[in-house]
Amino acid sequence: MRRSTLIAVLLAVAVAGWLASPHLGLDRWLPGGSSGEEAPAPAAQAADDTTTAGNGQRLTAVRTRLSTAEAVAREVVLNGRTEADRTVRVAAETAARVVELPRRKGERVEAGDILARLDQRDREAALAEARASLAQRDLDYEAARQLGERGFQAETRVAEARAALEVARYHLRRAEVELAHTEIVAPFAGVLEALPVELGSFVDIGETLAEIVDLDPILVVTDVPEARVQALEVGDAAEIRLVGGARREGRVRFVARQANDRTRTFRVEVAVPNPDATIPAGISTAVAITLEPVPAHRVSPGILVLDDSGVLGIKAVAEDQTVTFHEADIIRAEADAVWLAGLPDRLHVIIVGQGFVTPGQTVAATDEGEITARLGTAAP
Repeated sequence: MRRSTLIAVLLAVAVAGWLASPHLGLDRWLPGGSSGEEAPAPAAQAADDTTTAGNGQRLTAVRTRLSTAEAVAREVVLNGRTEADRTVRVAAETAARVVELPRRKGERVEAGDILARLDQRDREAALAEARASLAQRDLDYEAARQLGERGFQAETRVAEARAALEVARYHLRRAEVELAHTEIVAPFAGVLEALPVELGSFVDIGETLAEIVDLDPILVVTDVPEARVQALEVGDAAEIRLVGGARREGRVRFVARQANDRTRTFRVEVAVPNPDATIPAGISTAVAITLEPVPAHRVSPGILVLDDSGVLGIKAVAEDQTVTFHEADIIRAEADAVWLAGLPDRLHVIIVGQGFVTPGQTVAATDEGEITARLGTAAP
């Protein structure tokens, strides 16, 4: 019994000494234990977004993309409205009754087409009388002239006959014009937009008989702010975007040189071919005017940020690994990208982490091209 007790005591002492021995390194497996080597970092720490610089400073890690400027046509996008190229109200130039309306409202007419006819009966009689009177006065003048040449007629009588002849010519011309005014014709090709008279109605001089609108070309009118008008010139290409998605090409035809006193904007007209008159006047449109190409970078709208003063721009990394801010001069917008002008030709744009760094801050930048190359090398 004594022997077994002694053996148990010796075994207990041996186990205690073994556990206390620093050379076995078991403390590295115990919670809170340490050894001469650092324990492996957990996954969360391995994914930390900071890096230690050579001087011991903790640097924020960002990902960049090398962007190279391309020549891109600058666009000025504005809201506009369509207008007819020409509009005229055709009025009666003589008083008479309407006897014929050969055209219907909404029809297309050509220059010279008859829009309405007025009663011609008294005009025809007046024209016949004027012709007869002219013939008589012509005979009187010829007789007076011959007698005057022979000395049988006084010069005053010859002069009176000549004056009477001129008066007769005037009355004939007036009768012809009065008769011509009974036919109301289209002054130019267009659409008969309004016909505010009815068959049998009596019209007076100056009363509107028809309204013609010329829709080819159709004008798209927009009001350009004073900050942008200097960039526009007559002849600049423009794209018209209609409601429903249809698009048409046009050219700037007019740029006002005097601002609207109330809005301080300038009227700009874009002429768009419209031979079939499918684009009506008075609808809203978007106008994208194309200017001269400028160097620009294509970036995702998601990387745009605001600086402390509220200016929209992008952040990039300079050669010395410091963050720079560049104001965004958006010259063109697409469905998934924007084009920015006014930047250096080559730029390391921050595409990940731009919200956690400030201009002037030193960062640990990794180009996405390097990451792609590493992944390609590591792939089996």
